[in-house]
Order: sequence, then C-alpha cells, then structure tokens
Amino acid sequence: MKYIIIKGSKSSGKSATVKDICKRLNPSSIKQLCIDDSAIATLRPIGIADLDKDNYLLTVKKRSILVVASAPTEQRKKISDIVFALHSLNIFPELAIIAMSGIEKLKDFATAKELEKFGECVHETKIWRIPSNQFHKTEEWDERISHLTTLTLKNI
Repeated sequence: MKYIIIKGSKSSGKSATVKDICKRLNPSSIKQLCIDDSAIATLRPIGIADLDKDNYLLTVKKRSILVVASAPTEQRKKISDIVFALHSLNIFPELAIIAMSGIEKLKDFATAKELEKFGECVHETKIWRIPSNQFHKTEEWDERISHLTTLTLKNI
C-alpha cells in the first residue's frame, strides 16, 4: 500500500483538507469504517456530505483508498489497528491518505513508523492553519487541495 501523510497540529485543518481531497476525487463509493470495542470492523455506506473526522474506504477508478481523516492519536486508535480492521474484511487498499499529528505525544503512538510495515510513503506534507474565516475560498487552500488530489490520482 502506498500512503500520503498529512501532518499538522490540532486545528491546523487536517480533517478539512482530507475531506476536500475526498470530494475532489469524486469517489464512486464511500464507506465509513466502524471499529467496535472488540476490534470488529464493519463498513457503512455514506454520502459525500457525511464525511467527517473518521475513517473511510473510498473507491476511485475501481481502486480502494483508505482515508484516515482524524489523526490516530485524536481517535486513540493506532494506525495498525485501523489497517488490520480493513484486512479483517479482506480489503487491502492500494493507497491511504492519513491525517497525523505533527508531534505524537501519546504513549506507544508512532504512526509514521507503523505505516512503514504496510508499504511506501509517496508524499509527506506539513500543513498549517490558514488564518481566514473563509479559508476554503483562498488560493492557498485551492493549491493545497489540488496538489494533494493530483498526487492521490497519480498513485492509484
């Protein structure tokens, strides 16, 4: 699995970035990955408007993409557990887009290191909050989303 890491501090716009990338990818299907307390995974179909700070499986050009829209530390779920949950459903995504805290302070969390077991990092970026109430309308935002969407499409 190839993966793209989007690093940033809390409130830097990681989830908003990932959600807008998902929208621009125009997926043929979106399924929310639900993992219960006993690590049982299920997929629940949702619409594009329902994307939030969660984990998803997108289908784009008949390829599977794992999307982790909220940093694993914020979810209190290790990235290995999220990937293994998909594997338990016999799903092996070609690409993953992972939002990640810039500095992981929780004990035993090392998202970037864990991801190395699953494949190759094709891009890693650090993002900062765009200081505007209408950040979605800024050129900086558009360039960020366009660049990451292009990278995603190039790697599936």
